[in-house]
Amino acid sequence: MMKDKNIEIMKEHIVYKLFVITLVSLFLTGCLNDLFEQKKLTFEDDPKLEFRPQDDTYSEDEGEIEVLVQLIGSQREKDLSVGFSVNSDTTTAVAGTHYELKTTSPVTIPAGSSSTTVTIDLNGTSLAGGEFKILGLTIDSGGEVEPAENLKSYVLTIEGE
Repeated sequence: MMKDKNIEIMKEHIVYKLFVITLVSLFLTGCLNDLFEQKKLTFEDDPKLEFRPQDDTYSEDEGEIEVLVQLIGSQREKDLSVGFSVNSDTTTAVAGTHYELKTTSPVTIPAGSSSTTVTIDLNGTSLAGGEFKILGLTIDSGGEVEPAENLKSYVLTIEGE
């Protein structure tokens, strides 16, 4: 009789454990769906243009470097022409001596893309160790897309060796 009672208690424990496991599984399934659910994030404002990054520092003999011109917003269905220029207010570097722009303005962000690059060649040897020069670039225009006011400038510090 005692044996039957122990078996009955064991059955109740097993049923209880299965009930708890099922309940926890159902609860976690709902939580995991929320945890791993992909939310679609889209940029809802007017598109803008930016340099990425806004500043860099390189040795004068670095060679070719690239800076991104990036579209903030939805990709376009047609090419986007973006004009840029050397900012004479911030630039102390001399073209041909400290740097050479390998990319001419305007650059084109291809349809279906979000960025393009401006290539700058640093092949100078005229700066003394500790001396530096600045090259500033500014996005001037992007057709129907305006440059972001606080992201339209790029400042490159060129250091001597």
